[in-house]
Amino acid sequence: MKIRFFLLSALILLANCSPAKDSPTIRFPLNWLGTPGHGVNIDQQNFIQPSGICFHPLRKTLFVVSNKGEIAEIETDGNPVFNLKIPGDLEGITVNPQSGLLYIVIEGDDVIIEFDPDKKEVTRKFPINREFQGNPDFLQKQEKDHDNGVESIAFISDKDHPEGGTFYVGNQWDPPCIMEILVPLKSSQAETAEASIIRVLSFKIYDPAAMYYDSKKGLLNIVSDADNILVEITLGGKLVREYAFVGDNQEGLARDDEGYLYIAQDSGGIIKIKDLR
Repeated sequence: MKIRFFLLSALILLANCSPAKDSPTIRFPLNWLGTPGHGVNIDQQNFIQPSGICFHPLRKTLFVVSNKGEIAEIETDGNPVFNLKIPGDLEGITVNPQSGLLYIVIEGDDVIIEFDPDKKEVTRKFPINREFQGNPDFLQKQEKDHDNGVESIAFISDKDHPEGGTFYVGNQWDPPCIMEILVPLKSSQAETAEASIIRVLSFKIYDPAAMYYDSKKGLLNIVSDADNILVEITLGGKLVREYAFVGDNQEGLARDDEGYLYIAQDSGGIIKIKDLR
């Protein structure tokens, strides 16, 4: 009887210690392209505080923005294509694969700007209405030098949507959240038109400094700069996986069509690794 009891206890203990099928994976699965533990830095221009990056599926290049009002197009090996200045604290960048146009969030102003990579110019501006569910200051405007506002952006393309899709935007601290934003991409032709918050995800994460959308899996990939983690979540806000993430001051994240991941670091450098997920 005692033997059976101890065997049963051992089986229960083993079951409790075994990882669940859907439990978070701790280490991010990757291959280093250089010395193990050190990703290859493809930044050939020494960007000052690179804060956002995206892969353009039509041009097969990367676009990088910085806190210092800089936007650049580079090849996936870092070779420069063009570089110019746009006023503002540029914090995140994404692309509409239907039109090829780029969208950049500016912290402090909490505005989304539209950028034409062919004309190399800003074509429209979409200030985000700070009101949500009756609170006119849901997005808090700070008067100090650093706003801690919109920090990351991803466009979710939907050909059946009246505007062609919606945007998911990460707000850094005031409050820290992931919002779905409606931008009048098709319904307005004005140079300036208001964007609105239509939903705030229930998923909570501090300092969502970088994100991109994985259209094949239908998941948002979000990096918390504060906690050095990467999470995969559904568009409904459900956590799917959580990883301890590589890099330092990760403020930009992009994945190309060959499975390489690019991390723009506010402290400097654009790290390239092979994503094994």
